[in-house]
Amino acid sequence: MPIITLTTDWQSDDFYVGAIKGHIYTQCPNANIVDITHKIEGFKSAHSAFILRGTYPHFPAGTIHLLCTNSEVTPDNYPMCFFYKGQYFIGADSRAFRVLFDEKPDKAIVLNNVNGLTQSSFPELTIFAQASCLLANGMSIDELGIDITDEYTVLSLQPSTDQDTISGKVVYIDSYKNVITDISRDLFRTIGNKRKFEIVIKSEMYKIEKISKNYSDVKAGELLAIFNSLGLLEIAMRNARFAEHANIDGNSSVLVKFK
Repeated sequence: MPIITLTTDWQSDDFYVGAIKGHIYTQCPNANIVDITHKIEGFKSAHSAFILRGTYPHFPAGTIHLLCTNSEVTPDNYPMCFFYKGQYFIGADSRAFRVLFDEKPDKAIVLNNVNGLTQSSFPELTIFAQASCLLANGMSIDELGIDITDEYTVLSLQPSTDQDTISGKVVYIDSYKNVITDISRDLFRTIGNKRKFEIVIKSEMYKIEKISKNYSDVKAGELLAIFNSLGLLEIAMRNARFAEHANIDGNSSVLVKFK
């Protein structure tokens, strides 16, 4: 039973979700459709990439992921299908895919007008969903379009570093208003080399000098830093909404200074 996931910015209030599901079930009746989220903020490619980045590793090999954000097909934003770490990813070639992958995908295919894929004002239906059905029904990814794997590049999400500092940024704010950064546990350990440190987020008002293992390590209302399930540095305030409290957004900086 093929699994096809949906990540969109449609908010579930329009006909789009129902239309895509109906199309998939018509073409592939045995599909299992999984809604990852339909609450991505409009046109926020980085947001959708982060959600999918944290989700896809938990799906089985062969899963097909539809990323339906910023999907307008243009000469600079063309429909793509990727094969990466045993799974398929379909969507427009927006910035989302270039930050979703840690390394070059095994396959990067430009979807063109073959095998029933047609350009329209609803490419998520006529291109993305249709391509997912073709894959689910056994078609090879190579038959879907033009192979540009050799030319395709990904973007590095690594913060800037020197021997004593890591200069990162906020990449996501979750529903509890906890702040997730682009600083990984591995990078922290490599640069830090077991030294003492100070984490400063946004301003000198918010400093942390230890890494907690659990939220319960601090009292209610206290600031804490933790490496989350993605291996990324997360900053929170126990039983409080830290991002709102500190007026933090996706442009906020995070600095780790080692002593």
